Amino acid sequence: MQNNRGCLFKYFRDSNLKLYNSKIKTGAYLDLETYFPEHSILENNWKEIQKEILGVMDSGGVLPKFHEVDDGQEYISDNDGLSWSLLNLMLYGVWYKKNAGLCPKTTSLLKNMKGVVGAYFSVLAPGKHIPPHKGPYKGIIRYQLALKVPKNGECKIFVGGIPYFWTEGKSVLFDDAYTHEAVNNTTEHRVVLLLDVKRKIPGFFMRQYDCFIFSLIQFMIILNGTFSKSEMK
Repeated sequence: MQNNRGCLFKYFRDSNLKLYNSKIKTGAYLDLETYFPEHSILENNWKEIQKEILGVMDSGGVLPKFHEVDDGQEYISDNDGLSWSLLNLMLYGVWYKKNAGLCPKTTSLLKNMKGVVGAYFSVLAPGKHIPPHKGPYKGIIRYQLALKVPKNGECKIFVGGIPYFWTEGKSVLFDDAYTHEAVNNTTEHRVVLLLDVKRKIPGFFMRQYDCFIFSLIQFMIILNGTFSKSEMK
């Protein structure tokens, strides 16, 4: 997985996931009502959220590609010459003020959701394939609200080998630590609101460890200059 990463990163990722997986047992897909009941608020406002991101996309600005934001992600973002673009609103608890200002309604909804620690709009170009990969950190679970789904052709995500087909205005929640991939074998863009939701960690030791890991990831993001790379061009 993520062959472009160095040996130290791979060792950290694998040993870290091994520890989390020994303490946390969940399936590939998670129940929305149990783990993120606020999904209904976003679904009730999905048309307004859709209007904001489509307006940004139509404004003439260029959304950065994932590997331009995080230069360790070429393997899954720059693998086929087609774009996987992001508009980052918040990353590990830190807001991108300029980007968030482009989507005020979405931002206002998310600021009332304490469990949300990351927020992005994810745009897959026609024909884009995100190859199998898994997140290095099990302290978050990943939410997606479909905002624009191609009407014809194959457009879906696999998590743990199980396919899910996006439906506009509907939500899905999954464990990012499972191997997952996405395909957009259509002639249209696919757009989702993607959130990182903080997982409730069991046990005192694991909660302390998780706080350390979360802070470490925040530091690495700042060190990498991710915030300056994430602004629209």
